[in-house]
Amino acid sequence: MVGFLIAGIVIFSIVIVVCVILLIRLSGKETLLMEVSNRYLKDIGKDYNKDTFAMAIYELYRDIIDGVQNERYEFLRDVLSDEIYNSYLRGIKLSKDHQVKNIVADMKPTFSRLVSLIIKGDMEVAKVWIRVSFLEYALDVTPLTEEQKQVVKGDRIVGGSKTRRLEKEYILTLVKAHTPKESVACPSCGHVTHVVLRNQCTRCGSNIANRRYHWVMIGKEEKPLSQIVK
Repeated sequence: MVGFLIAGIVIFSIVIVVCVILLIRLSGKETLLMEVSNRYLKDIGKDYNKDTFAMAIYELYRDIIDGVQNERYEFLRDVLSDEIYNSYLRGIKLSKDHQVKNIVADMKPTFSRLVSLIIKGDMEVAKVWIRVSFLEYALDVTPLTEEQKQVVKGDRIVGGSKTRRLEKEYILTLVKAHTPKESVACPSCGHVTHVVLRNQCTRCGSNIANRRYHWVMIGKEEKPLSQIVK
């Protein structure tokens, strides 16, 4: 009798442990994002693969960061939603008010993954998970007197580091109008460019698509560094 009681307790304990493990795994999956497959992209009529698309979005993000620090307002207005554009403008103004210039240099992708691409009516919505490493520092750009110029040599770094790399992870959300034809002939030179990769002609640099027909970033969510489901 005692043996049956012990066996029952052991079996019950095993069931509890298994249930806890399953709950932990299920909870964990809620925080992870699955990568979109090439088969899915083909099924919805795309002629690019997931790696090409994800890298193109990483390059767009890198260009946005470059556009912010070099104040390329026309470019930023074309590739950002009003909310994000205004947010970057406030950041630029704040830095100028404090006579500081923020520098992001040598950005490289650790990974870039397409985790969602859906068509909603006449719009397409994509989410790309990127992890990037970079150098970030702030320079004091307060004008120096002639005497100070003789004493102060090199960059006046007031924050960050020119040698210590940072790594951050984001979920970028982008939208564009849905169109079955994503390659456009340049009105200036006739060269055909795929608008998923860029909205400028790859030959002459002319704009070939307005912001409705190329990807525009409408969301940027920073996430803790984590793993991606393969």
